[in-house]
Formats: sequence, structure tokens, C-alpha cells
Amino acid sequence: MMTIVAGLVFVAAALALLVFAVRERRLVSRLRRYGVHGQGTVTRTVVHDTTQHPVIAFTDRAGHHIEFTPRVAGIGLQLTVGQQVPIAYPDGQPQAARVLTPRHRVLTGVGGLIFLVAGIVIILAGSRQ
Repeated sequence: MMTIVAGLVFVAAALALLVFAVRERRLVSRLRRYGVHGQGTVTRTVVHDTTQHPVIAFTDRAGHHIEFTPRVAGIGLQLTVGQQVPIAYPDGQPQAARVLTPRHRVLTGVGGLIFLVAGIVIILAGSRQ
């Protein structure tokens, strides 16, 4: 019984991650078409919840210095200090910038898929006991 509950927890986490990934994917797609495009530079990394996140700096259209931390981070998405990355943001909202690298687009939903598969495997294993 506990195995099935654990599997359901994994499936619930997977669904939450997949909803986030779909929402983020739609936003990035809109930004690719209609957003303000530019280049950002990774200036440093900060640690949030034991995970390193890059801080990306760029100058917006108005000449303001903007820094942001990408919402998506994890294994395979590391950006090195000094690296130039393509960014885009909604017109008038540079603080809502997103990184437009292919890795960020592809790997956004991978975590959700991994949790979903793990949850299904755990549920199936628990139902056989």
C-alpha cells in the first residue's frame, strides 16, 4: 500500500512539473516570436536549495542593467561564468527575461517525464505485491 502511495506522490509531482514545463514552453515560444531579443552574460552563480543557478546580466532597450536567474536550472543546463546566452523578454518587462538556448527548451520537461515514469513503475511494482 505504501508503495502505491509513494508512486502516486511521484505522479503528482510529475504532473506539477509537466504543467510548469508546458507553461514555460508556451511563454518561451511567444517570446521567440514577439519578445525583445538580446544577449546576456553569465556573471556569477548563486546557490538556491543546494542547486547552483547562473545569474545572467544584460542591458535592456532603455539602457538599464538587468540581472536575472533563469527559472529552469539543473543537471545539463549549467551555464559557465562569462558565457554569452541568447535571451528574450516581453516588451517593457525585462525582469521577466528567459534564456533561449536549445538545452533549456528541451530539458524543461524532462524532469517531469522522469518523475512520471518513476511513479508509474513504483505503482506497478506496488500493485504486484
